[in-house]
Amino acid sequence: MTTIPRDLTLTVRRGPINDGYAAYLRDVRPTDGTAVVVYDRHLANPGTAVWLARLILRRHGCAVREVALDAMGPDITALFREASRLRLNIELGSTVAAPRVITRDDGEPASYLVPAGWSLTDATERLAGAHAEARPDVVRALRRIEGFKREHGDFLGVALDTTAGMILESGNPTGVWDSLARALALVDERAKVPA
Repeated sequence: MTTIPRDLTLTVRRGPINDGYAAYLRDVRPTDGTAVVVYDRHLANPGTAVWLARLILRRHGCAVREVALDAMGPDITALFREASRLRLNIELGSTVAAPRVITRDDGEPASYLVPAGWSLTDATERLAGAHAEARPDVVRALRRIEGFKREHGDFLGVALDTTAGMILESGNPTGVWDSLARALALVDERAKVPA
């Protein structure tokens, strides 16, 4: 069964790390919806830092909804912001010929591969198309959710945003819909039981 993760905004900072770690997750505040990862630029890049933070946070029932790069250039900041909206990891310096999204069968988030030396502005512009090509089921589910939101307004907005996040995180729209249907059926059954 798919669980509903707590969404966080992850701030990524360069900084010195003790003990030779590539990245260090700190200031995790699920109630505030924030966390910070600090990485050593000699051992990792921001993409690796976000990947490590996501991995650790998922074990604790949290998902990275948004990535905010602290004190970094506008091109890389825009790329990470757009990729985080799609719940994608970024792999900078990849050996692919052009930017593309890859999915994983192990339940890990999909990744956007950006070749070494590629323009980050161009990579950002190609992101939506690469995502749609690699994850058509996810994109169709997101379009359905947007349609539901237009039809029902704010009444279901939060629930639908949560559903969209779960679909992006898992890459499995059918599994998310099935889990939500089972959860709603349980709530309905409990509501019918006399007190």
